[in-house]
Amino acid sequence: MFISKILCNGKRTSKTLTLAVSELKKLAADCGINSKKIISAEFRHCPEAEGYSARVESKKLIFGYMQEIDALYAVYDFASDYLGYCFWGPGKSVLAPASALKIEDGLLFGPRKPLIKRRGFIQEFPFNKDSRILADWMAKNKLNYLLVWMKYYDKMSPQLKQYFNVRGIEIESGHHNFSYWIPGEKYARSNPDFFAMKDGERIKPSPGKSELLLSEQLCTTNPELRREIVKRMAEYRKNNPEVKTLSLIPNDGFGWCECEKCSKFYDKNKKGGFYSVSEHVYKAGRIYHDMVADVASQLSEKSSGTNLTLCAYVNYCAPSPGFKLKENMAVHFAPYWRCINHSVGEKSCYTNSSYLKDLKAWLAAKKGGEVNIYEYYMGVNLYLSLPMVHHEQIFEEAALYHKLGVDGLLTQFHLPHWTAYGLNFYMMAKACWNSDSGKQEIDAAFNKIFGAKASDAKKFYRMLRKLQESAGKCLIPYPRALLLRTKASDYRKIHDAAKKLAAGFPEGSLPAELPFWTEYLLKFKTLFDDYHNAKAGEKEIEAFIRWCKKLKHSVLVEGKLDYLFGAWLECLKSNKEWLHFNLDWEDDYIRRHDKSLN
Repeated sequence: MFISKILCNGKRTSKTLTLAVSELKKLAADCGINSKKIISAEFRHCPEAEGYSARVESKKLIFGYMQEIDALYAVYDFASDYLGYCFWGPGKSVLAPASALKIEDGLLFGPRKPLIKRRGFIQEFPFNKDSRILADWMAKNKLNYLLVWMKYYDKMSPQLKQYFNVRGIEIESGHHNFSYWIPGEKYARSNPDFFAMKDGERIKPSPGKSELLLSEQLCTTNPELRREIVKRMAEYRKNNPEVKTLSLIPNDGFGWCECEKCSKFYDKNKKGGFYSVSEHVYKAGRIYHDMVADVASQLSEKSSGTNLTLCAYVNYCAPSPGFKLKENMAVHFAPYWRCINHSVGEKSCYTNSSYLKDLKAWLAAKKGGEVNIYEYYMGVNLYLSLPMVHHEQIFEEAALYHKLGVDGLLTQFHLPHWTAYGLNFYMMAKACWNSDSGKQEIDAAFNKIFGAKASDAKKFYRMLRKLQESAGKCLIPYPRALLLRTKASDYRKIHDAAKKLAAGFPEGSLPAELPFWTEYLLKFKTLFDDYHNAKAGEKEIEAFIRWCKKLKHSVLVEGKLDYLFGAWLECLKSNKEWLHFNLDWEDDYIRRHDKSLN
């Protein structure tokens, strides 16, 4: 398709509008569709409109937009709906001309606006050479939010920041960051009272032990500590004025301060919940939320316009009595170790229904603030690319979140495992804009990606889904939960189906990558069974690790493989049963799941 002339009545200096124009030219030219009907295009600013639209009038393609980013979204929707594109993965777009729609006079689509305000990813790795293709993919799928660790944001170049900004993506600098605001190497000697007290003594922060500083927190009631955090936040905003949102999120794990003042904010007899993997520790909501409320209040005076986020997680999963999410505050609600066989709204699922109860409590606590979902549509980091087929459920959950008044939907992700979970991420992006069951979006994606084999592809993913369900009514995403309760014969059938499905597709396409994923699944299952039958030890595990690292396809996150399999090897060397990541408290939950999940 050739568009001879493009008019734009918006800001001539707008880089987002400039990008929209260039993307329209490129996508139209590359699609291979011959059409003499449309010879020009216009981007028309409609400040009174809600969302964006596209229509054809007198051989002219007209994109109406309210905000500049809407103009870019309109181009990508036009390419997807009418030119046959499917932007299913970063750098992995598919062009299926047979799925292109006939362009008639009149309204093509719109006005369109999102179900969910904040839509995006949680990035737990440094920015790298693939960050630009990630930003491109996010824009093509109308995602607008990226939560990153502060240490990674600090190394982000100005050029890359602008690249994301032009594509309408806000970046929150934050995540687990008590240790960022109050680093032990800077404050341990001068202000030992900033750090948690355990067994009558202040802890000595140990950044070398774990980058997550598991179970090492601050003395959150210390007023001087709070003032220092506010001071550092204000300085950070001054030095990084493009950052609108900062986090105040505990270091991962537990380890809350037990000094006399802090101890007044919790009752050691009131434990967390089994569903939130915190029944072994006392609830820490009050001690955390008291700090957040004070810091947010001070920050609003010292650094106007700064948004502050907190996290709802493990033993601080629910709002404490009287806590309110005020303006310029947001909570990232994390259903950690949620059941992946059920949607969040499934009342018969103990785990997910418990999380839904907490979520509703947070929504009731909104007083001008926002509630975002911190999801794990990849299982969790150490689920290691095992199946999580969640396509229909994602649409169901997004519709529920919209109905309840949730503001944002974010998920952890990695680029190297896109073959395993990319369709989940793609469906999440679609679900944030779609009010129906998602069947039309799912069908369109399968038709474009798999073509004549779309029906076979759906059967393949149903096999994966049935594998999950065969592990029991509920499934928590760690390897043992799936591998202990499923049959190796099912993995062989799935691998055979993937090989048949891949036949005829070019290298690098999703269908062609599936057999590499299913071969990994089969090998992992076989190794797991051999270990439990005393047929595999260190030699076999090390050989499997070497095989995995030669797998040059988007199946695995290598660093996570090292974490989990390193723990497995440690167990063999110490003659200890391997359950997961060698955290005693976590292993205890897994032992209980062995019975309760069945």
